[in-house]
Amino acid sequence: MDLTDFLQRYTDEVYIARKPEAARDFIADPCLRHEHGHLVTMSIDENISRIRDFLARATTMQFDNVVVVKDDTHVASAYDITFGSGDDLKTVSGIEIFRVVNGKITETWNSAIQPGAWG
Repeated sequence: MDLTDFLQRYTDEVYIARKPEAARDFIADPCLRHEHGHLVTMSIDENISRIRDFLARATTMQFDNVVVVKDDTHVASAYDITFGSGDDLKTVSGIEIFRVVNGKITETWNSAIQPGAWG
């Protein structure tokens, strides 16, 4: 499996197409989320809810994987997201690392998002 293609399909089918239920095709149940200071175990339904909540705040969205790095089971993205509603758009950036096993994201490492795009 080409993990760069997997990441792009995940971004396109779940976020750009605004179909949070499509996350079932990409995210394992459960999935571990490594966040600053703690580990969260999320069911697929909790992940879909998390995605749905984000999409509700982002009636307009552009998602760019600026840099993608991969090995056999991990794919990392330094990303920019421009989102919002109407004229109220903002751009944030961050890094996510995904561990993909048997075609599903089993673990995610998230950096805290920062205002602005990568320079």
